[in-house]
Amino acid sequence: MTVTRARTLGFCPGVRRAVETAERAAAAASASGSSGFVLGQIVHNPRVSARLSGLGMETIADPDDAPGRLAGATVVIRSHGAAPEVFERLRAAGAEVVDATCPRVAANQKAAASYASRGYLVVIAGDAGHGETLGVAGHAPGAVIVSSAAEAAAVATSRPLALIAQTTISETEYEAVREALRIPGRELVDVGGVCAASRERRSAIEELAGEVDAIVVVGGKNSANTRRLAELAATLGVPTWHVENAAEIPDELGRYERVGLSAGASTPDEDIDEAEARLLELSQAASDDAASDAASRA
Repeated sequence: MTVTRARTLGFCPGVRRAVETAERAAAAASASGSSGFVLGQIVHNPRVSARLSGLGMETIADPDDAPGRLAGATVVIRSHGAAPEVFERLRAAGAEVVDATCPRVAANQKAAASYASRGYLVVIAGDAGHGETLGVAGHAPGAVIVSSAAEAAAVATSRPLALIAQTTISETEYEAVREALRIPGRELVDVGGVCAASRERRSAIEELAGEVDAIVVVGGKNSANTRRLAELAATLGVPTWHVENAAEIPDELGRYERVGLSAGASTPDEDIDEAEARLLELSQAASDDAASDAASRA
């Protein structure tokens, strides 16, 4: 078996920045003897979350999850960002807030606030309930999150619209939402906001699909960008597996001669290296079995 890595995979700059920010915050909290928290998973990857937990950072979903414990504590805002009112609640509780929001997400938040202040209805194309889309919506009171062209077509308003993307949405999804929002006589500003890192990883998957017999995409099962990479690979007609770690790679992959390896923007190098090692082990095991069968027939 040959294992070919996608030309772009794993941590993007925004994720790396967020993880390093959280690790520094953990070290500072430990040195000062204060409590440390992360508001939600810093990124959607179990290994990264476990590592931060081992450094003493407790994950909470909401400031109310740590009543009476935030005064003097360090709280890291995850890469997906948060609504302004969350920052206000944390500071009111006496926490030191460390903002690890991805710069691309922060730019979308700023754009949402700007358009909302000028009377636009902000429409966010992305996953409803995702931390990033909720955070962006929190900067634009009354904003609407749509997850499909059908939901976009149901947006009924005469107000001018400003369309902003969840950073990890695919261009195809975003364009379908944009076209569904176009109504004669209604202003629509295409703000954009798709992350270049997500675009690069999808392009790398498309290139990889023409070179291999199967593709393994490594990353958290709740990672939106990882899920979209796996979905894209599958639509290209290549047998595809989305696994969270090397242990989830099935034995059947050992029979493929050329396997492509990709990973979401929140997947650390260790997960990628271990997945490649597992694939090569499966290949060796399959080769040994074939040799044994041949010897037994001789």
